[in-house]
Amino acid sequence: VIQDRTARSIKVAYLSGPNPENDLTEMTDMGLLPENIWAFESDAKIYNEAVISALSSKFPFIKLIKANVGDFFEVSPQKFDLIYLDFCGPLPSKKAGQKTLKAITSILKYHALSPLGVMITNVSLPSKEQNANEHKNIVNLVASYLYPKSTLESNNPEWNCTDGAISEGYSLDEWHKKVECEIEDFYGQYITRLLVDLISVISPYDNFTSSHSLYKNMFKISNYNDLTKSVNDLFHFDSNGNGGDIIVDSGLFPILWTIASIDKKYNNKDKNYYQDIYCDDDFNDYAQSFLSQMSANGNAHDLIKNISNMHFLLNEGRTENNFYSDSLRNLNKINWYQKVYPFCDLFLFHQIKEVLFRQLSVPYHVNMEKTLRWKYKAKDTNMYMDMLVLDECRYLYDWMPSLDMFYSGMMDIERQFSFRFILDAVAKHRMVYNNEFFYGTASVSKFETDYVEKVLSVRKNII
Repeated sequence: VIQDRTARSIKVAYLSGPNPENDLTEMTDMGLLPENIWAFESDAKIYNEAVISALSSKFPFIKLIKANVGDFFEVSPQKFDLIYLDFCGPLPSKKAGQKTLKAITSILKYHALSPLGVMITNVSLPSKEQNANEHKNIVNLVASYLYPKSTLESNNPEWNCTDGAISEGYSLDEWHKKVECEIEDFYGQYITRLLVDLISVISPYDNFTSSHSLYKNMFKISNYNDLTKSVNDLFHFDSNGNGGDIIVDSGLFPILWTIASIDKKYNNKDKNYYQDIYCDDDFNDYAQSFLSQMSANGNAHDLIKNISNMHFLLNEGRTENNFYSDSLRNLNKINWYQKVYPFCDLFLFHQIKEVLFRQLSVPYHVNMEKTLRWKYKAKDTNMYMDMLVLDECRYLYDWMPSLDMFYSGMMDIERQFSFRFILDAVAKHRMVYNNEFFYGTASVSKFETDYVEKVLSVRKNII
């Protein structure tokens, strides 16, 4: 669980470009061994240039792979301590051979990073002058993505956090105009929030498919039509005003709210969501590419089904208990808030489901405190670099009991104390940014000194 790393033991993957020796020189100067460094280039012409350049350098033995870095992990199950993705294109990009978001999805799907690893991304924001259509699509997507978030960045170094668009009273149109006017700031926020969501929620939910036996250990879906109806009711009000939880509590369902704004099947021309996909075919195509690149199998609707189903099943207070396995039903009969010492927040059943799910799915968690971000200009193009520290947090999940042993294990008061404090420490990193999981897990109030929630530092401008 705990390991030491020196520069000589760090294994790195990065995107080559025509001159792989440039980055390689920088890395070896910092103490990394060239034999631990892998370079990737998918473009045939650039790859040939890179081979010639590498052979004439002082690193002729570099491992230069002619492949997309995401495709590589499908057949080569290696793990790297650091993956540096200098895409240069936007996030996402529809260009063939430059599907930036798809590469990140593959890295997460195949767990290509070490249990404690670093992922660095570098993406661009095309201006109106460079590509008016792509710029317009990005504005639409960023507005749809950030609108339901309960918090956004204030860009105040003392406390980089403020209320989201809905709390501030913005209508859909007002928010779109604000994003369009301040796209350079909001695009940077969108990049980080998308990466965090993809790592912590979207990828693990999408990979935990209903056909797998581990899924069936937790959930028993005897009638998929009933599950589909229960999930669909979240997206819209019925004729009696029931349902529509995603609209009413968008801060608890921000990812699903965004999906409803950019996918026609789930939007259903409901004016509570953005309607750009109906009046702009190009943006609709762009939105579908965005969704499909986040899907483990490249299918947008499989992605939506998987994450909306998991979101519903891991939640609490609706009809999700109709779909529990026998083991989960037995755990659900227990009054957990009476059995487990309450600390600051009560211990509720949705938290049990979440930790059991994450024990099996092994997602990464983002360390917000150690995340660093930069913005700079390459000629006329704004560039955004994010460095995220990813942690599997196995010191929580490997230590706790499994599904059928959970109750007995948690009745030990010492184990309860340890479990709740570790869970609180992990949850303090998601508290401001992800309401989808570990909601209400504080052992110590966030208002206590040294127990405050973790907030991203302001993105630094490099002149």
